[in-house]
Amino acid sequence: MKSTSITFRDVIELQKQLEKQQFQDNNRLLVQLFCAQSSKPFIRSMQSFFMQHFPQATLIGTTTDGIINGVELYIATQNLAVLSYFDATTLQSKLVDAHDTHCSSYECGEKLANELVEEDTKVLICFGDGLHLNGEEFVRGISEINSDIVISGGLAGDNGEMQNTYVFDNTHITDMGAVGVALNNKDLEVATKYSFDWTAIGKNMRVSKSVKNRVFEIDGLSAVETYEKYFGKEVADKLPQIGIEFPLIFEQNGVSIGRAVLAKHGDGSLTFAGNIPEGVRVRFGVGSIKNILHNVHYRAEQLTYEMTHNMESIFVYSCMARRRFLGENATHELEVLKQLGEVYGFYTYGEFFHASGQNQLLNETMTLLSLSESSKKNKQLSCDISNKVLTHSVSVEHAIANLANVVSIELEELNKNLEQKVEESAAYIYEQAYTDILTGLPNRLSLLTSLDKYMGKTLFLVNVDDFTTINDFYGHHVGDRVLEHLANVLRCPQAFKDFKLFKLPSDEFVLLVDLEQNKEATMEVIQQIHRCAEKNNLVIDNHEIHISVTIGSAIVNEAKTGLINADMALKLAKKAGMPHMIFQNDLQLSEQYARNISTANMIKKAIEENRIIPYFQPIYDAKTLEVAKYEALVRLITEEGEVLSPYSFLEVSQKIRMYPKITAIMVEKTFEIMQKEKIACSINLSYEDITNAHTRTMIFDKIKKYGIAKLLTIEILENQEIDNEEIFESFIAQVHTLGVQIAIDDFGSGYANFEHIAKIHSEIIKIDGSLINNIDKDPNAKLITETIVIFAQKLGQKTVAEFVHSKEVFDIVQEIGVDYLQGYYFSPPMAKLIS
Repeated sequence: MKSTSITFRDVIELQKQLEKQQFQDNNRLLVQLFCAQSSKPFIRSMQSFFMQHFPQATLIGTTTDGIINGVELYIATQNLAVLSYFDATTLQSKLVDAHDTHCSSYECGEKLANELVEEDTKVLICFGDGLHLNGEEFVRGISEINSDIVISGGLAGDNGEMQNTYVFDNTHITDMGAVGVALNNKDLEVATKYSFDWTAIGKNMRVSKSVKNRVFEIDGLSAVETYEKYFGKEVADKLPQIGIEFPLIFEQNGVSIGRAVLAKHGDGSLTFAGNIPEGVRVRFGVGSIKNILHNVHYRAEQLTYEMTHNMESIFVYSCMARRRFLGENATHELEVLKQLGEVYGFYTYGEFFHASGQNQLLNETMTLLSLSESSKKNKQLSCDISNKVLTHSVSVEHAIANLANVVSIELEELNKNLEQKVEESAAYIYEQAYTDILTGLPNRLSLLTSLDKYMGKTLFLVNVDDFTTINDFYGHHVGDRVLEHLANVLRCPQAFKDFKLFKLPSDEFVLLVDLEQNKEATMEVIQQIHRCAEKNNLVIDNHEIHISVTIGSAIVNEAKTGLINADMALKLAKKAGMPHMIFQNDLQLSEQYARNISTANMIKKAIEENRIIPYFQPIYDAKTLEVAKYEALVRLITEEGEVLSPYSFLEVSQKIRMYPKITAIMVEKTFEIMQKEKIACSINLSYEDITNAHTRTMIFDKIKKYGIAKLLTIEILENQEIDNEEIFESFIAQVHTLGVQIAIDDFGSGYANFEHIAKIHSEIIKIDGSLINNIDKDPNAKLITETIVIFAQKLGQKTVAEFVHSKEVFDIVQEIGVDYLQGYYFSPPMAKLIS
């Protein structure tokens, strides 16, 4: 066998690397895909890509808490595809979705083993979701079918967020279930090892109440109170995230088992990554970096003794707690393994392991799976890490001091030196809880808890404009650099006097400034903020990025509404397109409510008086420059005769449930004109239109009534998520049966492009106007547009460039090879067709 890996950020980068290295599809190709982020749309795009380019390969994948590629670690930045080509080993995979089967974790294991285990199966590589699947029950279910099969793998992660974890295969994805692949070859050489390395410390405690992996009481205290007693309230408040570093340890079948905290509940109980039997004796665990690094050398030597042939691939499934504990030293652990063979894997929320005829769920461990089809003898290990420089954060050591303090209180009188260490530990934990990691500034929690100190001061809420676009277009690493830059310029002491700066979630900052409460003084600070933030364009990775901000300000009053009022002012400034707004007592949302009610009444009356009409914008053939078809666009005619675009009323129509009526009017009037004038035309449908049973029936009835199927194109927005895939795919199939064409609208606007193409089977791709609009000024927009056109051509699909507003834009998109052109350069939407 031979394994190789590819790190990438998106589908385009993956495709380029695969094409560059000329990987071939093969029914004995196993692809393990380790995802940096827990994103369903991204996973679906990966599935679509591999189904298209590697249909014979077996794909299994998982979200992670970090990715291992040789001696490199990637945390929430890069995705990893590990491609293993086997010579004599056959592959068979299965995904069990508990949503669909309504099976327990134990039954998931049974079903997976029943489907996959054959006579010559040597190993099962399994990934389970990290939050809902009970990993111990899952491996017990596998053992019920066959306890001799080697299992390896682990539970999915989500970078410690504890929100969503996913596993998937070529076509399915689940957040409640498991996926596995069987390696079938009686001659496949397999070896497994694990390294635990956590030391039990402190008092021996009895689990007085538990149900499977949920612990309610320890020594008569709730599980949360137990952590609070020995580690302090700050640590208990940060459970489950901080609990991974301090597992509960107990003995099971002669093996030390660690269990990390996964979830905290309102009743004081804790859910752990595996079962903890009621009545078992547990102790807290702590780690030693020195021991871990020396032990991995020992485990590697054991592998060389057990593997008679050259280790062709080593898969590492290691615990999230281990990565966090080791920090920078995690790479030293991998350097040893890298000498034995190619090393790949991910950090898990629990590790599957097999030894001596037993399948187990482990935590806090590094598990190793070594595979070989080789006939060459293995090589001996030569690495000596005794002289490695060890680096380690002091956070765990301080927490250990806190633990030792409380244990000592129970045994003997606490001395003054230990009391000092407890205070230092508490201070450190407090700092971690109240500080933004990226910028080092006090965070939102710090602001809320200290707001009383700033009574009477002016609060400025600063929001980065179009920050989502920066993240989507340039990548989150660039977005982080923007935030770091803005933090530095805002805390510059020359800019403001007597101020306090906080970093709020996402892209917002708060400045608290002591100044006179008048408009002139407030405006002076606002202008200083704008000057600091927008003084110069920021250059990152050769990208010149213009930063602008919107500011809302308010006084911190006794009612503690300063932040709320500033946020209200900020939102109103955003809606009004203003760079700032100062909150005043009469600046309430009543005006917005009044506008909403006025718009709602206007919509209802326009519908009653037949003032909802289609406007038609011509779409030109890029080669002949003749009108090929039209797009029907909704317009509302006011009582005064003003023509309103959908941006003025469509959102309100959805909120007052008039949107389906507007869709029905547009369909009826557009189809009637299409039949009369014999023109080809497209209409826009939203996901809401497609999932509305009444609207779907109406659309099919009108298509048949007017007989315009061959002339009709339905445009579906690319940036809307599909929740009910069955209804959506049924609708697409029906319209295709009638001969209606499908176009993906706003393609490239940032959602699941490949997923939409795979599910919609469109004939036309309409390139998002935000790309076309600046294509003559933005080289990135041009490059993306060229890529989309080439991609569409390979799929045999036509492309339409929207927002062609100038000759310069027209010349570029025509040169790129777009098939159709649409925009104000040719014609605006009009009430009448071009004669």
